[in-house]
Amino acid sequence: MKVQTSVFAALLSLTVLGTALVAKADTVKARCDVYPKGEDKASSSGLCTFSQRQGVVGIQLQDGKRYDLRPKGAKPGNYVDQDGDAAYRQAGLDGKGQIYRLTDESIYVYWDTAPY
Repeated sequence: MKVQTSVFAALLSLTVLGTALVAKADTVKARCDVYPKGEDKASSSGLCTFSQRQGVVGIQLQDGKRYDLRPKGAKPGNYVDQDGDAAYRQAGLDGKGQIYRLTDESIYVYWDTAPY
């Protein structure tokens, strides 16, 4: 019984370590500009963290605000935010990033973190 417990503990440790490594692999530093709906001037701009796991998108701003977007339906780019409101991924940054349209704001995520 003692050997089984040790083997189980070792397997559990490897599983947790493997999960942590996988989670880190799909998280990147980025630059995020947040625009209030209908505005052409960003209300905030700075470094952020972008993650995507199994279609779920997470955007963490420097000020602590976080956006969690879950896929909705079968059409790529359609999401539901943490409040249950519709959100959409939009092209337009020519491979330099992604745009997410939410109910009250748009988030521009740039892969290049310059000038920060």
